[in-house]
Amino acid sequence: MDIQNLNKLCQNQLQLAGKLGNIDQTFLTFLSEPKNEIIVNFPVKLDNNKLHMFKGYRIQHNNLAGPYKGGLRFDEICCLDECKALAFWMTIKCSLQKLPLGGAKGGIKFNPKLHSKNELKNISQEYSRALFRFIGSNIDIPAPDFGSNSQIMDWMTAAYQSIRNTHNNDMYTGKSIEYGGSQGRSEATGRGVMICTREWFKSNNINIKGKKFIIQGFGKVGSHAANFLCKLGMICVGIGDHTGYLYSENGFDINMIIDYAKEAGTILNFSSGIKLTKEKFFSLDVHTVILAALELQVCGDFAKNLKCELVVEGANGPMDMEADKILQEKKIDVIPDVLANSGGVIVSYYEWLQNRRQEYWDLYKVRDKLDKHMCKTFKKVFDKYNTNHKEYNLRMSSYIISLENLYNYYQVRQNCS
Repeated sequence: MDIQNLNKLCQNQLQLAGKLGNIDQTFLTFLSEPKNEIIVNFPVKLDNNKLHMFKGYRIQHNNLAGPYKGGLRFDEICCLDECKALAFWMTIKCSLQKLPLGGAKGGIKFNPKLHSKNELKNISQEYSRALFRFIGSNIDIPAPDFGSNSQIMDWMTAAYQSIRNTHNNDMYTGKSIEYGGSQGRSEATGRGVMICTREWFKSNNINIKGKKFIIQGFGKVGSHAANFLCKLGMICVGIGDHTGYLYSENGFDINMIIDYAKEAGTILNFSSGIKLTKEKFFSLDVHTVILAALELQVCGDFAKNLKCELVVEGANGPMDMEADKILQEKKIDVIPDVLANSGGVIVSYYEWLQNRRQEYWDLYKVRDKLDKHMCKTFKKVFDKYNTNHKEYNLRMSSYIISLENLYNYYQVRQNCS
């Protein structure tokens, strides 16, 4: 993955949306770079008693609307430029959903799978101690992302509480239920993908039952999204992850493959399905393609070969500008990442509220609030797109709404300074 292309993609999306939406150029320049780029190097004693230095990042892109908000990625390819792109998308995402939060992203450059549970705990807690000056409930609220989870958020929360000598736990979200996490948080991003897909079918007066889909990425987001879509009557005929791609003409037993992937960690060697190349997988004739893996997965020829009516981005930045243009010409709708995968940050916001109020909601309440929130935003985006579909697509509709929301905050700040 070319990280420079990722940053270029962000800038191109911002400038195109600004041009189509007639957004003030000075404001676009203001958004083009993050406010703060934080790098921390911190020592951790490993199980072999040797000291190792780890490098961590935190990008705080923008806080016009409220405290910075965004995940922590634990991955050996994690770097400053990747975090910059992801933090930018968080700003757009939070503004689109009208959350009182800004955009941020961070992480540690290492492979968590190569470390014991004890080492992972120490690495997480030392990172939290290294970051504590820059984060807090009213400053910056991190959450899990690729390679991190609720256990890691619990460890980081405990480290922060120890330094600050506080019992408050609202400085991290994505925690376990026992540590003040929210019901429905682990499923939230995948559920948001389902809600957007369902609403697209409703808005186009198409019956969702029996429609075939394929999904790339079968982690937390992909597995939940696939499960929810199958419950609506869709048929999952293709699944792919970093180990390969599988196809089943009559559809997979989704519960069986979810259980297998949980146990094995991948879909490799699953008992049913025909193995395909990535090229063949993205050439399958299906109604819907769900992209729930990593960035820049469908570019150029992959986009040209898609035979579907709808693409839904469960991952961040899975397609480039060229793919967007190709799909627009082919009249294939794309529900963009900043809308489709924003269920996670919405429920993170709910967790933050619950922690601050010292109250906790049941799963039904969280799901109901998420459903209403995402449906309301989807309708705004789809209505704008319907009015201007000859000029721009669902991504640009989302961006323009988001930028207009942010510009209102920007103007108020300018007038008060």
